[in-house]
Amino acid sequence: MKSAPARRDEILDAAQRLFARNGYDSTSVSQIIADVGVSKGAFYHHFESKEDLVEALACRYARQTAALTEAELSDPTLDAFSKLAGFLGTMRRHKTETAAELRATFEPMFRAENLQLFERTQRAVTEVVRPILTRIIVEGVAEQTFDTPDPESAAETIMHLMTSNRELIVELYQTRDRLHFERLSQRLLDKMEYLGTVIDRILGLPEGSIELADRTALDALACALDRPPTAA
Repeated sequence: MKSAPARRDEILDAAQRLFARNGYDSTSVSQIIADVGVSKGAFYHHFESKEDLVEALACRYARQTAALTEAELSDPTLDAFSKLAGFLGTMRRHKTETAAELRATFEPMFRAENLQLFERTQRAVTEVVRPILTRIIVEGVAEQTFDTPDPESAAETIMHLMTSNRELIVELYQTRDRLHFERLSQRLLDKMEYLGTVIDRILGLPEGSIELADRTALDALACALDRPPTAA
């Protein structure tokens, strides 16, 4: 008999697979239950709804991304800035590599009417990422790489900044006009560049140290959405 965590992961695997194949709206809880081969009671023991699945998948995705950086974060030869840059870079690369999967799984939370679902998933992701950022910033302050009086508040503020682009991303998901998509993409890149500068100031770094803007990731999103790649 499978353990509860193993069964939960099995349900999440099935949901992610069916969302990718059929789309979120065309996948029912009954289909997920049938794919896994469990009872309704077993499903509802772990999840109350499809929205719960999206939240749990977001948390799992964040944990998987964090696991990719663990060796780098534990490397005693790297300073805190290198660890932070590596962590942010890994997050960007992982999003690029899994763009189609991300679109299929998390598109619902970027609908205008689903603000509550977005906030739920972001809270779940924050619970994973914020302790990692705090750990890096604490190390940076100790070695005088960063200059900020409150590492925990700095990490919390950075998390808020990094999730402040929902309205733009909602428009990116919804528009079917190529030129409008390009304009929105450029606005998002400009905003991410500005947010990088804000994070520089929070951490006491020279301007231009933190890079958040990533055209490659946007091009991957464009392909996943069947939009033309953004103009360079």
